[in-house]
Amino acid sequence: MSERTIWKDARHGKVLEVQRRLAQGEFVDQVDEQGDTPLVHAASNGKANVIQVLLKHHASIDGQRNDRLSALLRAVQKGSIESVQLLLEHGANVDSTFPDGKTPLIFAAGHGVAPMVSLLIQFHANPDAQDETGNTALLLASANGYPRVVQLLMDATANCNLPNYELKSPLSAAASEGRADVLHLLLAKESSTTDVDGCNEDGWTALIHSADRGHLECAKVLLDHHANLDAMTTNGATALWVATKRGYNEIVRLLLHHSTSVVEAAVGGMTPLMVAAAFGYLSIVQLLLDASAKFDAKNADGKTPVDLAVEHNHANCKVLLLLRQQHPLLYYAKAGDLAKLMVQVAHCGAPDERDESKKTALMYAAVSGHTHIVRYLLTLNVDMHAADMNGATALSLASGECRMVLEREMLHLMVREGKILALRELLEENPDLDIEQPDEHGTTLLMTAVDSGEADIVKLLLDQNADLNAQRGDGKTPLEIAAEGNHVGSRAFLEKEALFRDKFPLLYQARSDNVDATRQLLEAGAPVDERDDDGWSALMYAASMNNVGVLKVLLQFGSSIGGSDKGGKTAFMVAPDKEAFVKLILEQSSSELRFSELMFKGAIECDPKLGKAILDEFVIERGRYNFEFRELDRIYGKGEVHESALYSIMHLDTAEPEAKESVKQYCLQHPMIRRVLQLKWEFFAQRLYIEQFLMYALLLMSSIISGSFYQLDEAPRNVLKELEDFFQPDWTSPPIPVVTGVDGTITEQVDSSGFRLALSVWLVTFVYVVVATIIAHYGLKPKRICALSKWCRDGTYLGLVWFIVWGDYTGLDWSQQIPDMKKWKNHALNVLFLQSIFWTGVFGIPLFAYVATRTDAQINASKDLIQIFQNIVLWLAAGYFFRWEVKEMMGYGVRNYFTSVVNSMQIITFCVILFFYVPCQLQIIPETVVSRQTQLVCSGFTTLSLWVLFLQFLEIIPSAGYLLPMMKGLMRDLTRFSILYGVFQGGLTCCYYILFQSKPGHETLLKSFITVFLVLFGQLDQVVDVIESEKDKQPLLYVVGYILLMFHCAAAIVLLLNVLIAMMNVTMQMGLENARIEALVSYAHCILRLELSLQPQERLEMIYIIKPKFLKDLDPATLVYGTDTSSLTLRSVQLKNVAHQRPDESQPLVCSDSEQEESAIKPNAVGILNPAFYDKTPKSEYAPLVEIPDNSTVQFQNDVKAALATIKKEHAQQLHQLKVQIAELTKSIADFQATTAPSGMVSM
Repeated sequence: MSERTIWKDARHGKVLEVQRRLAQGEFVDQVDEQGDTPLVHAASNGKANVIQVLLKHHASIDGQRNDRLSALLRAVQKGSIESVQLLLEHGANVDSTFPDGKTPLIFAAGHGVAPMVSLLIQFHANPDAQDETGNTALLLASANGYPRVVQLLMDATANCNLPNYELKSPLSAAASEGRADVLHLLLAKESSTTDVDGCNEDGWTALIHSADRGHLECAKVLLDHHANLDAMTTNGATALWVATKRGYNEIVRLLLHHSTSVVEAAVGGMTPLMVAAAFGYLSIVQLLLDASAKFDAKNADGKTPVDLAVEHNHANCKVLLLLRQQHPLLYYAKAGDLAKLMVQVAHCGAPDERDESKKTALMYAAVSGHTHIVRYLLTLNVDMHAADMNGATALSLASGECRMVLEREMLHLMVREGKILALRELLEENPDLDIEQPDEHGTTLLMTAVDSGEADIVKLLLDQNADLNAQRGDGKTPLEIAAEGNHVGSRAFLEKEALFRDKFPLLYQARSDNVDATRQLLEAGAPVDERDDDGWSALMYAASMNNVGVLKVLLQFGSSIGGSDKGGKTAFMVAPDKEAFVKLILEQSSSELRFSELMFKGAIECDPKLGKAILDEFVIERGRYNFEFRELDRIYGKGEVHESALYSIMHLDTAEPEAKESVKQYCLQHPMIRRVLQLKWEFFAQRLYIEQFLMYALLLMSSIISGSFYQLDEAPRNVLKELEDFFQPDWTSPPIPVVTGVDGTITEQVDSSGFRLALSVWLVTFVYVVVATIIAHYGLKPKRICALSKWCRDGTYLGLVWFIVWGDYTGLDWSQQIPDMKKWKNHALNVLFLQSIFWTGVFGIPLFAYVATRTDAQINASKDLIQIFQNIVLWLAAGYFFRWEVKEMMGYGVRNYFTSVVNSMQIITFCVILFFYVPCQLQIIPETVVSRQTQLVCSGFTTLSLWVLFLQFLEIIPSAGYLLPMMKGLMRDLTRFSILYGVFQGGLTCCYYILFQSKPGHETLLKSFITVFLVLFGQLDQVVDVIESEKDKQPLLYVVGYILLMFHCAAAIVLLLNVLIAMMNVTMQMGLENARIEALVSYAHCILRLELSLQPQERLEMIYIIKPKFLKDLDPATLVYGTDTSSLTLRSVQLKNVAHQRPDESQPLVCSDSEQEESAIKPNAVGILNPAFYDKTPKSEYAPLVEIPDNSTVQFQNDVKAALATIKKEHAQQLHQLKVQIAELTKSIADFQATTAPSGMVSM
């Protein structure tokens, strides 16, 4: 531990220790090894309290050794003002110096310690004292930028012009270091003696110093105090020349602004312009040329500024100098010197002059942003369409205000020239383009169009909400201009638009994208769905103009999304961005969203994902396991079939297979559509399917039996005689013998046992079809199946029979929720099926017993009557299906109906049976007209056709439905194979016929074709026999025949058949991958086909438990309206006080059609909606059949592409300018390579 001394205690400020030591008699001025006293130690550390104690004990102010700093200098170094003040008060020398000659005042001023400087000045420190280099306190404070210190020194009358030994004054020091605030102080007072033009021994003034160092603010201060711009250094350099050499273009601009007298001052023969050209300072070259610097002056080597620019490879400077030299008009346009430009135009009269790059004065002015030059040139009618070597025009090069001026003038020019297509494209590309900007005379685009007589453009501008009330400079409006110029077409458009804006203010404000005005009109009571004379609503106008803000307001006020104009267009159709329109609608309150069939159809045509997004809004999750559906009755479809959501999905108007597949993935397997399919199946499709299946089975059986019975007849029948015998039968007479042999022999053709069996089977089928059809037709109606389900659950069979016969369906509680309703509906279906079996037995067994007990003679005697009856049934069954096909044709439309091969096949088959085959069988068309063989062929082909058409009934079976679409693909493969194989078939047929003509199987070309075709299926024996027969007679033919046969087998069987198998295998594989979704497609096709056969009224009534017609006798007083009549919706009407109904029950009602929804609800226009619409269904029933592809990557790529497109559009102007610069640089490089001048910097 070091020994404690008085110096240490003084240094650490231990006052008591110092006092104790002094009291014990220690010497107050004793020095340490370095020669410092305790006072110096205390001062060095700013211990004023110790200094005070030492001074009281008469410590010496200068007691230190002579080579050591005094206590005052140590206190100044420390910056302790209190210590300095104590020392000065006790007689310390205020002007003592440091080893470098600095006084305390110089030291404090140099470090900016203003309080210290103020204290020293109070003790009369010398303000003009200098250190060893001649620096004064004021000079150091100025150089270091301490304005407060400078002010104190100036108040102490410091000499402002006293330089140091380098002749640098405080003003020059401040200017050199960029101390603008100090310069203000040095020059501020009028009485200031500071010499603003003082210079050093080299002639450098403060202004030259600031120009050399690039201190713009300092130069401004000096010039404001009239610094001499003409001052030169000893080598002739001015401030302008120095700033030019350094490249400080702002200082050059400032200097030239104050004076251009020194623009030609040269140093070593180099003018400022030469210096700027040599160093490549383009902006300074521009400034000097604007100041009329001589561009043709030469230096000592005889080089001009252009030569120097070329020598040092400064292409831009060279171009600018040459432009000034060769094209002064273009240069003045680029420089923005309007006065000189006007003089030049007056002198040469060529405002469309071009330089070597084909640039015009307008281009240079536009690029440089000189709006006043652009306006002046436009008054001279310069060519705005002129393009340079790179194809850039003045408009493409312009930016900022110049671009606005040129765009405005271009628009006016397009209007004057009647270029409506170009104007329309421009407005579509720039929806925010201001069409109201007037020209110099206050003329808007609309006024220009009217004045030019361009009626079509007038209409286009009015559609863009052009201002009708704008006034030209002379106070005339567009309508007055049209009347004055007798422009009839324009005037008619203006008057019609004015009437529209006055009559339909809401529609006009919606079209104009005026959100506030639209909201105010709606709040004031304007009808939100008001339509103009063309049927357009405010929503349609806003959608067509993509006015998002107005659309949101209209949707908030409940604007109807549906509805169309007189041309059938909807808001969705007229929206330019349909995807954005749908998303905007979906962003609104989902609880208020109503389903629109037209919007849904347009959405899936635009993008199937939009259709899925729409459907998602109407699906509500109830807990973890259940779905509930909103607006299900609307999505189900209550209008025409072709307007329903299901029809739109199944008949997408596109030829792209990818789009159809996407609709299946996103929409058809959506839970909402699958629920719709379930409801349609339950309401009508199940019943119609069963009815048609039964009738088709009867039709097919009757066709088979008819053909089989007819084969037994060998002579025409007299139908009228047979009918007479039916009513007066003779059971004893034998069947009429028919002559069948040539020799007149008689052969009995009737097989009684076979005929009896066929008749028994047909009779049982007939009875079951009749019974089951009746049960299905009446038992599967929605209200009956629901009632039957409830009775199966709660009632008795006798009660059910009584209810079916005498019950009142309005008396049931249809609002009751039955959790297991689906199970009881299935049970009810089983009951109906057992009923059909039971009643078939009741009626069929007696008939079967009757036929079984008849003798062969009786059977033979009644054979013809049975055939007549069976053919009549066949005719009726065919008529039944013909009626359904006609109804389906009316639903599809004739053209759409016949686009299907299956539909064409069906209608032809039924027509043949109705109008040809059965009339022939009934001898309405006798056999003398249509031969027996023809009838047999017709019977065979119709039967085959019916069997093929029977495949349609497999569509409803999930395990087989997917095979039907697959068959279409297989048939396409077979067609392609037939085309390929047909070439070989034709060639081989001709070859075989030529080689083996007149041989067995090759007698004719047709027989040869058949023989060759059968080889494809392995029938080689006949061909081999023919070849073998030539072995001995014609050996060459024998060898060639076998070679041909081997080639035939290899090409046809091995190669081509395997190609066919491979093609079909691929088709089958693709079909199996999409089997589940294709099964759903087949299911949907079946339901839709059945729905198209229904009348609109039938379809509408099937969604009701109680049809509207059953409520027509109700008193209007029984209808209760839950809300005000003006705000009635299809959910707000309720039925009560119906006969046999409990008083506390009320049922939800809906309007029968869309028109009645908008009008007052009438008693005969309502019905009780089927409770199935409100059922909760488990999510497990709607698991995705195929996984929906993840399009997140595709969406990201689309977003990136959109962003890139936006960036490209925003920077199109910069890209044009870059192309120009590249072209200029390329040209400059070529010029540089061609020059032989030596490179190197100029001598300064």
